[in-house]
Amino acid sequence: MRLDPLPRTVRQKASLAFILVVLLAIGNVSIVQFLLRESDGMAATLNVAGKMRMLSQRIGLEALAGHQPPGAPAPADDLPAAFEAAHDALRHGGHAFDLDVPPVPAALAPQLLAVREAWTRYRDAVDALAEARAEAGNGTGAGTRAENGAEAVNGAVAGAGTATGAAVADLMRAGSALLARTEALMDGLVAQVRVVQQRALYGAYALFALDLLLLGLAGWVVSRQILRPIHALVRQCRALAVGDYAARSALPPGDELGELGRALNDSAAHIGQLLRDIEKEHAALAEAQAMFRGLSDNTLAGIYMMDADLRFIYANARMADILGYPQAELADGFPLDRVFIGPSYEATLRRVRDRFAGSEARTRLECTARRRDGSMVELETFGSLMSLHGRPALIGIMFDITERKRAEASARRAALVYAHTSEAMVVTDADGAIQDVNPAFTAVTGYTLQDVVGRTMNVLSSGRHGDEFYRAMWARLHETGRWSGDIHNRRKSGEEYVERLSINTSYNEDGSVNCRIGLFSDVTEKRRREASIWHQAHYDLLTQLPNRQMFQENLRRSIEHSRESGVPFALVFLDLDFFKDVNDSMGHEAGDQLLRLVARRLNECVRSSDLVARLGGDEFTLIIRDIHDPDDIFALADKILGALSQPFTLGDHVVQISASMGAAFHPRDGDGDAELLRAADLAMYAAKEEGRNHFRVYAPEMRAPALARDGLQSGGLQSG
Repeated sequence: MRLDPLPRTVRQKASLAFILVVLLAIGNVSIVQFLLRESDGMAATLNVAGKMRMLSQRIGLEALAGHQPPGAPAPADDLPAAFEAAHDALRHGGHAFDLDVPPVPAALAPQLLAVREAWTRYRDAVDALAEARAEAGNGTGAGTRAENGAEAVNGAVAGAGTATGAAVADLMRAGSALLARTEALMDGLVAQVRVVQQRALYGAYALFALDLLLLGLAGWVVSRQILRPIHALVRQCRALAVGDYAARSALPPGDELGELGRALNDSAAHIGQLLRDIEKEHAALAEAQAMFRGLSDNTLAGIYMMDADLRFIYANARMADILGYPQAELADGFPLDRVFIGPSYEATLRRVRDRFAGSEARTRLECTARRRDGSMVELETFGSLMSLHGRPALIGIMFDITERKRAEASARRAALVYAHTSEAMVVTDADGAIQDVNPAFTAVTGYTLQDVVGRTMNVLSSGRHGDEFYRAMWARLHETGRWSGDIHNRRKSGEEYVERLSINTSYNEDGSVNCRIGLFSDVTEKRRREASIWHQAHYDLLTQLPNRQMFQENLRRSIEHSRESGVPFALVFLDLDFFKDVNDSMGHEAGDQLLRLVARRLNECVRSSDLVARLGGDEFTLIIRDIHDPDDIFALADKILGALSQPFTLGDHVVQISASMGAAFHPRDGDGDAELLRAADLAMYAAKEEGRNHFRVYAPEMRAPALARDGLQSGGLQSG
């Protein structure tokens, strides 16, 4: 099983920290013990060296004194051996004077070797002094009388003589040398002790620095791995405490703090989601309440709620308005049987009970209700089952359909009319596509609904109306929604007919076009009869020229046109010469034939825009429109006079006549029709007075002779 290289849990991290602290303590103790042992060893070494110095002095003193305590071992056998044992302990390490002595450092080996050499010479000097005394023979007595070492030395010197004096001197020199070498070794040891102490001090400093470093590292690890996550968790908890559920910790997973952070993140996310869900539910509830208030405040539908006891517990203002009761009274347990009576109540009661029993998914009913004032109202009600405060209730809407009922009855009557009327009906959409036709449409056009549905009314077009006609029709429909007029259409058989068409537009509530309704009938025969009657009323039966009535209408229109356009027109008055002679001598049939031929020649002389009319007898008028130059009338007059002066063939006879013509211009010679006619008539009489076959244009001076002539005629009538 693979082990994680680093501790992951807080327990593991704490255990690791404890182990590190224990190891640090053990290390500190071990280092201190090492330093103490080293210091103790150097102290023991220095102690042994000092005892070696003292031991050498004792050996020298005893040798000089030549005396040893009773029962004491001989110096040569005990003290030198102790000195050499101490030397070996210093050189190789060991036990001396009850002390464990480490070997002296290599740096002091030369000093120790010098002590060894000095010791060898010192011991030889001691042996030499002993031999010299033995030879003298009195060394022992002198030595025994002495009370102390100094006295012994003095006695020995005094008593030994020259031989022992030299040995003593050698011993003194060897002792001094040994003491110097021992002092040098001790000085070296003291210096080494200082080095060891300094090293121990530095080691203590280094250990203290290492301890601080390790403690800082441990603190950093604790801060990073424990305190910082704890602070992050504390901040997150504080954020959560003030309602910031979007706060998240970014602790890595793996330890208890990471798991705690993840648990807090999950809890915050869950709480945040719960709060969002609650907020959405609150918003949905508020929206539903607003929607219900909006629905309740409508002015079209009555909204109600009814409990299982068949009493109204809520009613909006529209329902109160429909039934005529105060809203508060309806919502305060108003009984159902006060609204519906008789068969309507029975039907409503049965449907409502079925709805409460769950046998119907929804309730819809059309019935008659009684208003507060006793009048009846037609209602359409809808209801759905709901739970209100843990109890079943019925919520629904009601509409006043009294007008709709009337409209439906009217629509049924209209449908009967639509199906049985003799006038053709067609219903199109806004673009003119046919949606429906009635039977009369088929009777008139020959097309059935299947033949024309989806097609436009162009299917009936005869081609006699241009695009301008239809553009004007559609412009009128778009502007007013109405149009009426005669149209020449073609039946399915190909036969042309005239229909009187009326188009009306039905609009939607938003103002857009719902449909267009066309109503038409075949007026072909009627228009023929009307055209015949109109023609008889407006045209001369003999010449087929416009008669006096039509002439008067055209004269007024010409005057209006001239006023609007500013372009003059001419009115020509024409009277035939010698017509009476032809009519009297050859009979009325010849006269009628002559009049027809004159009418034909006159039409051949004028433009299609001009008008030739017969006022009666042999009098004709001409309306010559849009004359920009008044002199142009003379060329036309010459053309007409020349045409009428040509012979006419009347059966087996050839006759020749002429004409007298007078002209007047609008508006120069008169602005009204009567004034203009009078001016043209005066001009014609002026032409007759000049002789036959003449043409004159009206001039104001023509009025005086006319007035004189009228006066003479008036006087003759009075005398007669």
